[in-house]
Amino acid sequence: MRKPPSIDVLALRRKEVTSAELKELGDARRVYEARLRSGWDSYNGAIEAAHGGDVSRLVDCLRGRKALADSDRKLLASYVARKLRRRFWPSWLAQALGGAPTEKDFARLADEVEKVGRKPGGVLDEKVHRAARLAEVLMSLVSGRVPDAVRTVVIERGCEIEGDEAGVAIDPERVRDLLNRPKARRHRSN
Repeated sequence: MRKPPSIDVLALRRKEVTSAELKELGDARRVYEARLRSGWDSYNGAIEAAHGGDVSRLVDCLRGRKALADSDRKLLASYVARKLRRRFWPSWLAQALGGAPTEKDFARLADEVEKVGRKPGGVLDEKVHRAARLAEVLMSLVSGRVPDAVRTVVIERGCEIEGDEAGVAIDPERVRDLLNRPKARRHRSN
């Protein structure tokens, strides 16, 4: 029996491309998409929306590496200070908001804003949720009850595919745990 072509493509990609290159490609794609989404947005409007509960615009501005003016930096610092007391700030956060942030700082700032600004019950790790969704779809193709061995292989395959796309390693146990709690996945907002 011949293997499906998708398995051949994944094997070839793993052979030719290193995980560091995949991570770099995934990061570049996220920056590009964020830059497109935040094209005409300003930090002032994005921070205003974040105060209202929608941090996605602010995260897109930061991931898209929009230049931060002094007034924007002060607004961002006050937003973060409302969500996280200054004494709990990591040293890099105080440095990034005190001066001109570097490329690495923009990514860390976006992650921090996403973490402190999410609503209670919101999704922190979208990659794990996407891998769980993919595994769930693959398991739905099997009629009847899915054997544990097949379930394990499908979860690992979903983690590999989503991990390759995102450029990170996804822990199959986190996906398995998420699949065992389907109610938590249904409440996720898109």
